[in-house]
Amino acid sequence: MSGAPVSADDAVSPPVVSSPSWGMASVDPAVVGDSSATAAWVYKALGALAVLVLTGLAAFLGREKAFAAAFVGWNPLLAVHFAGGGHNDAWMMALVLGALALGAAGRRQWAGAAWVGAIAIKWVALVFLPLRALEARAQGRRVGHLGFAAAAAVVVAVATWRYGSGWLEALGPLAKNVREGANYSLPSRLSSLGVPHDAAVALFAVLFALAYLWLLRQAWRGRARLALCAEFLLLATPWLIAWYAVWAVSLAAVEEDRTARLLALGLCAYLLPNAVPL
Repeated sequence: MSGAPVSADDAVSPPVVSSPSWGMASVDPAVVGDSSATAAWVYKALGALAVLVLTGLAAFLGREKAFAAAFVGWNPLLAVHFAGGGHNDAWMMALVLGALALGAAGRRQWAGAAWVGAIAIKWVALVFLPLRALEARAQGRRVGHLGFAAAAAVVVAVATWRYGSGWLEALGPLAKNVREGANYSLPSRLSSLGVPHDAAVALFAVLFALAYLWLLRQAWRGRARLALCAEFLLLATPWLIAWYAVWAVSLAAVEEDRTARLLALGLCAYLLPNAVPL
């Protein structure tokens, strides 16, 4: 819960499958070389590469390209946790931004496939889809249902071939995280003041549900505010880890949303001591 970069031993331990695709992708790097240190450096290199990809996509999507690239690429929190830790959240967000870029380029079937890739790395990407779907409906924009369905079928088939039905247990760690909480999460902060943990988690879950309903209304009117969605989720989750900030930072960099950008910076400032003790 400290948010420290993973150790070499962590990198070669049997992976907790946070998603079907990441579980499969994590096997080969874990056995590269003859030492745990080698495997750890492979993960760190992949994490650093993901941030470079994110920076490039932010520059492509953002109206203020230099600002968007700097907002992601010069973020010290992301530098510490992805070059230093090798977490999969940066690749999830690279696929989310990739889906947005493909959609903007008119490659809607490939955009649908990219959404599946993001969800297959981490389930959290699912929360953005209803907002994008409502925005597309409001704007009369076609979406890639066929690409999404085909990619989902491939992921399910390959994951089932590789893990059997075991990949469905990926939701298990989520439930465990909700029960335990992390020190930096707002529900845990509230619990430290004497509020029962379950009550604090329930309160923030209700607040997120209300915020999400408001976001759905915004999307229905033609504006999917994905960065704010990510930020509301981070504020509500009982399992807040420093590198999760990449969810908000990546989207805030490309959306013309001053509120979302300020909140993303605030979250990074709040979480930075968790990564670099001051």
